[in-house]
Amino acid sequence: MKRPTAFLPYLLLLLAAGALILSFAPFDIWFIAPFALAIFHQSLLKADLKQTLYRSFYFGLCFYLLGVHWVWVSIHVHGGTPAALATIMTLGFCAILSFFLILPFGLLFYFIKSTPVGRTLGFAAIWFLHEWTSTWIFTGFPWLLLGYSQTESPFAGLAPIVGTLGLSFILALMAALISCAKEDIKQQSFQTLSIILVVILVFAPVFKDHEWTSKKEKDPYSVAIVQPNYTLEQKWDLAMLMPIREFYQDNLKSLKGTDIILWPESAFTEIYQEAPDLIDALQQTAEKQNNALIFGMPTEWDKNGRTVYYNSIHGAGLASGMYHKQKLVPFGEYVPFEEQLRGLIYFFDLPLSEFSKGPKEQVFLNAKQWRVAPYICYELVYPDFVSGSASKADLLLTVSNDTWFGKSIGPKQHMQMAQMRALETGRYLIRGTNDGITAVVDPQGKITDQLPQFERGVLKSEVYAMKGLTPLMQYGTLPFLILSGLIVLVGFKRRQAK
Repeated sequence: MKRPTAFLPYLLLLLAAGALILSFAPFDIWFIAPFALAIFHQSLLKADLKQTLYRSFYFGLCFYLLGVHWVWVSIHVHGGTPAALATIMTLGFCAILSFFLILPFGLLFYFIKSTPVGRTLGFAAIWFLHEWTSTWIFTGFPWLLLGYSQTESPFAGLAPIVGTLGLSFILALMAALISCAKEDIKQQSFQTLSIILVVILVFAPVFKDHEWTSKKEKDPYSVAIVQPNYTLEQKWDLAMLMPIREFYQDNLKSLKGTDIILWPESAFTEIYQEAPDLIDALQQTAEKQNNALIFGMPTEWDKNGRTVYYNSIHGAGLASGMYHKQKLVPFGEYVPFEEQLRGLIYFFDLPLSEFSKGPKEQVFLNAKQWRVAPYICYELVYPDFVSGSASKADLLLTVSNDTWFGKSIGPKQHMQMAQMRALETGRYLIRGTNDGITAVVDPQGKITDQLPQFERGVLKSEVYAMKGLTPLMQYGTLPFLILSGLIVLVGFKRRQAK
């Protein structure tokens, strides 16, 4: 029988995971992050290899279950999956995410933690590589990256310089130094790293209000973002087809003279090519009223003799262009192992779950004379994807349908990521959703205007075209990727030399 003290590290890891979640939206207790991560670091320092593997997985499981438990709402409430099965699927999803902590911390950190540099800089480098990997492996799930916790902190000004992943590196280094303070405080490497970190943190607030980009034009554009607040059942009810059309058309007519009008993702669930009467009516009305109208609507194309569907954004009136979503949500917009899973349960046959991935090279939307970089829902959580494409844009725009997550913390986490994208790129961002959070974000990552969730309304605001590049847009995360790789390699070399 195991001693009660054997379970203490796991209790502490559960508390650490819970505290770490509190550093993100909607709680925003940003200063908790490095201290919570320090508990995870400390639990690995004296652990043997087996314990390191278990604790890494367990910490990840607690973290993801507490942080992304809202997927249960999508699977059960809106996906029609029985509660028990939805719970198992949610646990399985979080377990898969947790598995990817085993390699970096269960193996890499275990083998380089024997030196002061390995357990400090090495820990930060491995955490960075873990998060960077999460942005692309198996299409990626870059949710709850550690750097997001600092969106509202005094250190947010570092985001345009080092990005979200760079902030994660800094926070992980801070956590490691906190954890190692008692043991390594007399080590020269520890003292040097501490001084460097203190200097960075002291000067970080100086950059918080620094303007890396500037206004391209003297005058702002007026924007109107419509939040229709339809339930998912209403959106896909054929009986609601005409009422939804009438709602948006009436709304358009009421916004005469507004420069940019934004409607949410899949504002119409009809196929674009199958509704020429609607498209013509929107085009004529928007053009006559001097509106640049942008809205979400699925499209259908013939690709090598095969019909494919895209989740798309369209421009009408004085807006032009069409964008097809590139980063698709597994099981929501496409089904992995489709032949085996289709038909098993309703969740694998959700409406509009047969989308194809849009091409990589796509032109921007144009809204009057502005170049608009569009992102659909989940795409906005990919830091490099956004910062790379936003460099040639005047304005960022995103549409979403967070109705899938109900009244959970999911939409608030999603909104925090949108704020970080505006901050990283020095661009205004307008965000249109079905039932919230509909908002306008300025280049400092601050929400300037916002509609209440779960209410129908029109958000009217003003935005400016921006020009110039932040350091992140020029260099991306490549410097930190190279640095982290070198740190890990040096850590292994020093261990072998011992």
